[in-house]
Amino acid sequence: MRDIDLQNVFNRVYLYLVESGIEMTADQCQRLLQLLDKAVLASQAEGAETSALDRAIDTIPEYFGLPGFTVPEICPPLKRGSMGYDRPGADNGE
Repeated sequence: MRDIDLQNVFNRVYLYLVESGIEMTADQCQRLLQLLDKAVLASQAEGAETSALDRAIDTIPEYFGLPGFTVPEICPPLKRGSMGYDRPGADNGE
């Protein structure tokens, strides 16, 4: 694997973790490097069908406890509205 490819995998996984709310301490970075090591070795194995990035993303839950998420409620609540077809002075077909 080329260095630039490995840097891209690192960047993608790192940003994924940061955006997921994981605080990247020294221990977390060490865990990330272990994850990448395993992913790269698995992707270079004979007969491997997935890339290092795919393997790294798939194994994140094994190394990091990702916070759960909830889908927010729709706000404001949906209500029936008018599109302006009943304008004053328009021919309503009467």
